[in-house]
Amino acid sequence: MSKPVVNFAKDVVWFDTMPGEQMAVRLHSNQVGGALSIVEARVPSLMGPPKHIHNEREETFEILEGTFRFQVGDEEFDAAPGTSVTVPRGTPHAWANVGPDTGRMLFIFTPGGIDDFFIEIGRHSLEEIVQIAAENDTVIIGPPMVVK
Repeated sequence: MSKPVVNFAKDVVWFDTMPGEQMAVRLHSNQVGGALSIVEARVPSLMGPPKHIHNEREETFEILEGTFRFQVGDEEFDAAPGTSVTVPRGTPHAWANVGPDTGRMLFIFTPGGIDDFFIEIGRHSLEEIVQIAAENDTVIIGPPMVVK
């Protein structure tokens, strides 16, 4: 990459994933030679993904709005706006929006290459998503977090 990559807010395309949840690919890995992927998520209250593992990439979360509870390995903690959480490869993790309103966060994957998986989530049944996830370095190993 020899020139800067600029993705303007007006050009961002939002897509539906789970009910009430929306995502947008903010930086596609094909724009930066596969180095990373950045995805923004708008997550309704009390929602989050099933527990999963990425074996080929680290995942960093940047909390923009709301409060999210994380399970990373054996640790559980809450993350408020301004918090960064980096999950090493091969580490089981899950998270959920524990705030009363829709929260926002960025997912940053290093290396990239997982961008198109998120677009597929809203197009398939839960059973199909498990297989598609596995094909995209997302091994589902448990249910979503239970938020009390």
